[in-house]
Amino acid sequence: MIKLAETNIGNVTKKKIEKKLTHQDEEKLKEAVQDCLKILIQFGIREDQTVLGTINAGHPGGMLPLTMNEAQTLHSHLLPTNLYVADATLFPFSLGNPPILTIMALAKRISKICLQSN
Repeated sequence: MIKLAETNIGNVTKKKIEKKLTHQDEEKLKEAVQDCLKILIQFGIREDQTVLGTINAGHPGGMLPLTMNEAQTLHSHLLPTNLYVADATLFPFSLGNPPILTIMALAKRISKICLQSN
């Protein structure tokens, strides 16, 4: 699996999310694939034994980034007052690395906020 932070270009409407890989993204991905192949070959894997998987967004980030003021409450002004988001959506951009520990910390903090509001 290759994880990259892609170019921050895309479009979100009420009906769909449009995010295409830019030429720069494609070049970074090709370079990463070549690096991975070199590593696998060094471990004794023949290139004809490798398979390229599909491209997908495992941890999209930056779709609803919090402003500096919103970061204090962890609540976006675009959401109803009783609705919180607790995932990579709130990050300012896609990190390109596994963000699970940060997401877990964010979810724990938001759950405390929700419990205190009841």
